[in-house]
Amino acid sequence: MMDRFLELYRLGKTYPTPQGPAVIVEEFTTIIREGEFVCLIGHSGCGKSTVLNMVAGLIDRTVGDVVLAGKITTDPGPDRGVVFQSPNLLPWMTALENVLLGVQQVYPHATPTRTA
Repeated sequence: MMDRFLELYRLGKTYPTPQGPAVIVEEFTTIIREGEFVCLIGHSGCGKSTVLNMVAGLIDRTVGDVVLAGKITTDPGPDRGVVFQSPNLLPWMTALENVLLGVQQVYPHATPTRTA
């Protein structure tokens, strides 16, 4: 078991707005050990989903680092995932195409095989 599996250091997300910067997450730091069960709890709009989306690589972070298994991450990868509260399919694709999108990201050179 790794002592430090997921490390978030001074993670932050700020969006520009016409009224000035909107700070969504500021200086979020935590260390999660492998196999540890963790919950992010807070009121609506406090940045829980933003933190999870930054960890998954679905949105860029403004500042800070996400370290997974000793490696800094910046992009989405097959070693992380998010289960959304509501269905999130790309509406212009079929259900199969939505599933294959993830498969193709993990196995870009795979070829389809069929069995009887």
